[in-house]
Amino acid sequence: MVVCKFGGSSLSDSGQIKKVRNIIRADSQRRFIVVSAPGKRNSSDIKITDLLYTCAKNAAEGIAIDNTYEIIEERFLSICYDLGININEIKNDLKKIKKNITDGQGVDYAASRGEFLSAKMLSLYLDTEFIDAADVIKLTEDGMVDPSSYNLLKEKIDSKRIYTLPGFFGADSEGKIKTFSRGGSDISGAIVSRAVNAKIYENWTDVSGLLLADPRIFDNPPGVSEITYQEIRELASLGTNVFHEEAIAPIRDVGIPINIKNTNKPEEAGTMILADRVSDTVPIAGLSGKTGFIPVMVKKFMLNRYPNFHCGILSILKEIDANPDFIFYGNDSIVYMVDGLKISDSSLIINSILTGQGSADKVEIGTSKGIIGIVGEGLTHKVGIAAQVISVLAQKSVNIHFASFGGSDVSFLIGVDDGQFQSALNAIYSIFKD
Repeated sequence: MVVCKFGGSSLSDSGQIKKVRNIIRADSQRRFIVVSAPGKRNSSDIKITDLLYTCAKNAAEGIAIDNTYEIIEERFLSICYDLGININEIKNDLKKIKKNITDGQGVDYAASRGEFLSAKMLSLYLDTEFIDAADVIKLTEDGMVDPSSYNLLKEKIDSKRIYTLPGFFGADSEGKIKTFSRGGSDISGAIVSRAVNAKIYENWTDVSGLLLADPRIFDNPPGVSEITYQEIRELASLGTNVFHEEAIAPIRDVGIPINIKNTNKPEEAGTMILADRVSDTVPIAGLSGKTGFIPVMVKKFMLNRYPNFHCGILSILKEIDANPDFIFYGNDSIVYMVDGLKISDSSLIINSILTGQGSADKVEIGTSKGIIGIVGEGLTHKVGIAAQVISVLAQKSVNIHFASFGGSDVSFLIGVDDGQFQSALNAIYSIFKD
């Protein structure tokens, strides 16, 4: 069996949904369809999920949601009209949802209704069996997947039907709707894949798989035919967002391959995400990076004598909502790389650490840095990659503030000033683009 997850761009209008129908009909093994809410039709459009968040916010503040909700209604009903779908059921659902949002069902409930309506609509169009994710996907208090979800879903299916499910949400132990983080329909597709022991999990979007680098920065970067679970997780930490990193968790242990494919070009192979790959000929799977990291250096003499020091600092940073994205260790210091958007007051961090349970000797806040990550299974097997990177940056007069294998054998991290980030990224890209 094949599980197909379709993103918002694949469901943005009736024309895109017809492409989805053709994809499902092209392979009889495609029997499980997981959908996102309709995405943008053009650059000036507003996503359905964003409109639903606005409705929830307004309802909580006692503001009428009629005008915003009317846009949502028109969007779904116009798609139904274009596809010749009987609109009575969708109309009834829209009416109930509006009342529930107005009555204060909450943000998660409101945000999830785009996927719910999308799945209902597609199920009517394709004549498939609709399964409400809230009935089969159960989440724990900390938002993790309850293993009971897999059996609940198995009990709902038979071998003769095709099923459509909404992505992005499940329900807690009391039946209350809980959503994943944005892009969480990828996670839903992975849960379904694990439950039905899928042969492959196809993730349909508007790009033909992953690329070596960001196409918004570089012209026509080469495609990546294969990448591992670990490599995709490392790239996600540096801003690559074609596939939700948390979606690896449900299927990693059972090794189900993921195929990133393009709804608009279904004939193209896309990218396979696998448990392992041969990296001899293609050592590097991706290049990515982000700016705006603030180094928080915490000094403690004879640091190795205080095994709980690091945990104490992490607790302090968490309390002030400054969780670090990367951590680097020295003999008598630890550097926490924190997203600059989380640091509105440097003195708050300094005072919190100095007066907190960590008993630090000194705290220093550095200037904004960019971090570039070179990711690939071949990093530690192919001689000279790190040397090439450092050499080309020296030629471009880029000052390297740190270089580290990042606690992982598949990523090499380079830290530079924000002002030199683009120059550094261009230089590194020139090594691997061919």
